[in-house]
Amino acid sequence: MKAAVGETVSVLLLCEDSALAAALQAQLNSRGRELMQLKPSELLAQPHLADGAILVNALLTPGEPVTDAVVDIQAELISAVGPKLRCYLGLSDARVVAALDREEPVAENATPAPQGRDAVRLAAMEEQLLSASLQALILRTGPLIATDGDNLLSAFIKALKAGQALGLDDSQQSAPTPVGDLARVLSAMIDQLSCGALCRGIYHYQSSGATSAYAFAEVAYAHAGQYLATPPDISIDGDGWGWVTDSRVLRCERLLRNFGIKQLAWRSWLPKMIKTLCEDDCDERL
Repeated sequence: MKAAVGETVSVLLLCEDSALAAALQAQLNSRGRELMQLKPSELLAQPHLADGAILVNALLTPGEPVTDAVVDIQAELISAVGPKLRCYLGLSDARVVAALDREEPVAENATPAPQGRDAVRLAAMEEQLLSASLQALILRTGPLIATDGDNLLSAFIKALKAGQALGLDDSQQSAPTPVGDLARVLSAMIDQLSCGALCRGIYHYQSSGATSAYAFAEVAYAHAGQYLATPPDISIDGDGWGWVTDSRVLRCERLLRNFGIKQLAWRSWLPKMIKTLCEDDCDERL
């Protein structure tokens, strides 16, 4: 379905992550686009909203449990509004390839190898969407970091400010992705899909720079140290804080090849994010 000249394509978002929703809203607003955030029940009750629209299903963020309810919701959406949509873009994560060799980044065309019930359900959701009779895209990402919510960066800075001693895992590599960077990518994809890009299938996006949780914490402290009264007490601990279960480093070549979207380094986002986290705390004490 190609957009007519001057046609405005609606963008619908299903998302419970307030940080990601706000970041995507800001990105689309900067491009003069409007975003309608809905609950699945609201969209199912008003199927006309899907007419010619792009649907972004971000109900699952990396590492979250995959319940039967979430699987059933996607099936209902595909059946009820799928034929009306311009395209359906669903978020996924690396759990679907958890059992593959961990030495190399995972390519987009790797055969799924889920490990555990959640991963099996997530892989089934991917297959369910890709086999549907509609333009469907899957974007695997994560782990996400933000200035609020439950993520490693915000939890780490909060613990540092409280003077806690922390142990962090130094073995598992991943690529933390700021929600602002993911929103940038989603917005750029939406722009091109709105103009009739016929892309479909599996894509990957993580910010560039594979790192362990411990190495990430060292970089985070390098920026946060100026706001803290005492140096941190952090150590390497295989049972300590780490990335969400089954995080992997993903190749992001197909996104660049088909959409022309380049990776940005997560390190470039940290100074502003950490300043926000630390200054918010200072403001609360005034």
